[in-house]
Amino acid sequence: MSKILLLLFLTPGLLLADVVYLKGGGKLTGRITELTPERVMVDVGDGSVGMSMDRVEQIVKGTSPLDEFDARAGKLGPQDVDGWRGLGLWASTKGLSSQSRAAYQRVLALAPDDAEARQALGYVKFDGRWVTEEESYRARGYVKFEGEWMTSAEVKLAQSTAAAEQKRDDAAKAASDAEFAATETRLRAQDDAKRAAEAKERADEAQSWTNPAPVVFGGWGYGGYWPATPPAGASK
Repeated sequence: MSKILLLLFLTPGLLLADVVYLKGGGKLTGRITELTPERVMVDVGDGSVGMSMDRVEQIVKGTSPLDEFDARAGKLGPQDVDGWRGLGLWASTKGLSSQSRAAYQRVLALAPDDAEARQALGYVKFDGRWVTEEESYRARGYVKFEGEWMTSAEVKLAQSTAAAEQKRDDAAKAASDAEFAATETRLRAQDDAKRAAEAKERADEAQSWTNPAPVVFGGWGYGGYWPATPPAGASK
């Protein structure tokens, strides 16, 4: 941590552009706007990202697209339409969308009908005038449905298709639920029958021990019964 801070403070201009390497992999490239022993803030172009210094492995000086954008913008005159247009295009190729929009807006302030700037900012030509994409769709009768622009007929078709699919899904689910319930009922009945049979078997076995069947023993001309009392109708 102390080595990181020492490197930063001893290197002039390092706070303008840095690459912050993180422990475990990953990095942030941009302009450091705040640095303390506990925290670092990096402007990455479309906003700032805060990071605990405990997660920082190393900070290395680098050339930030933000710094180059500022340097290029600083060389442009306030009325330089071509320069601001070119800067807007350059910023868009570097992923600096906010800075690109700002440059193109400078172009429109000077040349409201500039086609490149209008298109870069999302405008389209409709009936000879520049309008937003949403305005052009609505002017042509389109409506936004589930994130897409559609005609009213397309919306109705999409809704009916979705309703039919939902109906099929509901029917399939109902059939699946019914099949599951029938299977569950059948298995439960089988279990009940099995338990009943096992209970009967245990009862019969207990009965056989309580009232055993008479056993005849002995040889020719003699013999007896066990238990000693012969069953009714047996000859003595």
